[in-house]
Amino acid sequence: MVSERASNLHFSSIIVDMHSDSLARPVRHGEDIGVRTDSGHMDLPRMREGNQTAQFFACFASPKFVEERKCIQLTLDYIDAFHSLCANYSDEIEQATTAADVRRIVAAGKLAGILAIEGGHAIDDDLAVLRMYYKLGVRYMTLTWNNTNNWADGVLDEAKHDGLTDFGRDVVREMNRLGMFVDISHVAPKTFWDALETTTKPVIASHSSAKAICQAPRNMDDDQLRAVAENGGVVGVNYEVTFVSERYRLESDALNERKEGELKEAEQPQPDGPERLEKAKAEIEETFKQLRSSELKLPDYTEIVDHIDHMVEVAGVDHVGLGSDFDGCTTPEGMEDCTKVPKITEELVRRGYSDEDIRKILGENFLRVMDEVLVA
Repeated sequence: MVSERASNLHFSSIIVDMHSDSLARPVRHGEDIGVRTDSGHMDLPRMREGNQTAQFFACFASPKFVEERKCIQLTLDYIDAFHSLCANYSDEIEQATTAADVRRIVAAGKLAGILAIEGGHAIDDDLAVLRMYYKLGVRYMTLTWNNTNNWADGVLDEAKHDGLTDFGRDVVREMNRLGMFVDISHVAPKTFWDALETTTKPVIASHSSAKAICQAPRNMDDDQLRAVAENGGVVGVNYEVTFVSERYRLESDALNERKEGELKEAEQPQPDGPERLEKAKAEIEETFKQLRSSELKLPDYTEIVDHIDHMVEVAGVDHVGLGSDFDGCTTPEGMEDCTKVPKITEELVRRGYSDEDIRKILGENFLRVMDEVLVA
């Protein structure tokens, strides 16, 4: 339960969440997220329950499909799933492409959905594909996922380009021209700085937290936070536990090392052949899945607000928002799904933020940059 003040504030605000992976559930598993489900973090009824009123839905084609030239098809599958959701539940959700759309849709009592692409490899190195995605309603693209693509270095991959190539800079310029957010979550540090140097519009980091609190490579350091603020952009705090808690991240890494060691030992020749090897690997995976649940204590949801506090201190309250990564992450204790988001508002109230500043963090900051960047 949240206080009356927090509840009134939360449910009278437009909540903009800059990133969820919820479309993967209908695309990969055939789930209907238009009805209340027993899985995942989000569906339309739970979005309404938590007042998750303006949601960016990410389309993600794994880079493992790059060589097979399947990324465009997979991205279109996600876009189609989103359009189908909006068509099948037209009384509940409507596609938005601008901040004005979001305000109109929410005022009509519906949820606003906006398309996004996670990973620049999805354009198959072709600006015409980027333009077609835009026509279908895509309004941001992360320049990379964790991987390095043919024109930009990713944060968890080998650096091959020293940031952005000339074509990568062309991608940024074309996104500026179209009216699409340049999203610098997932990019390598040099790619980040090249993008900031190239763009003429505010950028976003749709789902990244603060490296000063948790040293996850995907998080942003203070220089980056200040640079986004100077650019006029916004950073959406990510709820992933290994981005939120340094303690949990280190414990998780140690557990992963133990698992990798056991998997390596299991790869020694087995007397019963390949079938026994696969069985041994599956047993190890299951054992460590259970260990993760029993040995690792999840951080508390209030630690998400620790990141908000730090971002506000470094970048200013006008440059901080929410980017949950729902359905693409493990969430802290107390943030089990999107119905729990009002607890963030409660914690911001408890920490002394004004109503105006809370509304900015919940959505008004992103709506402001949407007004500046996105074109119908």
